[in-house]
Amino acid sequence: MILIVKRPNNKQNFMKIKNLSALIIFVISIHICNAQNSDSLFSSAFLKYQEGDFTGSITDYTAVISAKPDYINAYYNRAVAYDNAKLYDKALSDFNHVISLQPSSDTYLSRGQVYEHLTMYNQAIADYTLALESDPSFYIALVARADAYFKMGANEQSLKDYDKIIGIFPKYAPIYYKLGIVYDSIKELEQAILAYNLAIRYDSSGANVFYNRANDYNKLTKYELALVDYTKAITLDSTFVNAYFNRALIYDKIGNNEAALSDFTKVILLNDKTPDIYYKRGILNKKLGRHEEACADIKKAIALGNKEAKKYYKLNCRK
Repeated sequence: MILIVKRPNNKQNFMKIKNLSALIIFVISIHICNAQNSDSLFSSAFLKYQEGDFTGSITDYTAVISAKPDYINAYYNRAVAYDNAKLYDKALSDFNHVISLQPSSDTYLSRGQVYEHLTMYNQAIADYTLALESDPSFYIALVARADAYFKMGANEQSLKDYDKIIGIFPKYAPIYYKLGIVYDSIKELEQAILAYNLAIRYDSSGANVFYNRANDYNKLTKYELALVDYTKAITLDSTFVNAYFNRALIYDKIGNNEAALSDFTKVILLNDKTPDIYYKRGILNKKLGRHEEACADIKKAIALGNKEAKKYYKLNCRK
């Protein structure tokens, strides 16, 4: 049998090549378009996240992932958005996926923070430790681990980590502040005061550090020092209700009744829903011989639910 070989039809082949080229260009165009759409969605998701629209951000990152399933940054950012939306299980799932593909100190830190939000402190500490093993100079993970140790009540380990940080950053005020809080929690007040002293030495702009030191001075009955610090805290934050209240209590204790009355009144102006304030001011007004004002305060304290005020009212305010 003789096979007849057909000669190539150059015109047909040219058309096939032309059509194939067009198809390739079309496919490439789709990929480019998808890539451009993905980049646009990624930018949109990031902007929505910054604006606090976590649901919208998650939706956009999900669309990016659908178009580009290997886009690790989209998984990472979606996990962060899930975390902020308090969808912790979904955040963990995304972080686990990122770690399975490309483990990094950043991702271990971020996953650890999700565990911390779930109060799973052992898992959080394990992740912070992995972050440090991945990058020993990643000091933010060391701070996070120290904080997590403190939250779970492991004060000794927390102090060790804070000491390491101080060894690296000896003039970093926030660490001394945290150190003071740990010492307060274990009732080592003198040590706490020393820590607050150093925090103030390196940054004296925070009201909380003066307030905490004032509380320690107060517990140690060093009232004059406590008054100085409460006043400093109030100077830095004129709406610091607890500082006014605690300063009023000391003024009352040392017999400076008018100053105490002024501070109690300031607390009421800032927060008039606390029954104890009205009760305290009522007792003080009674001490100053201001019967009507005292009973008006006691009556207000009763309305807000203070049980002691009821007893006082029966004994002192009924005609």
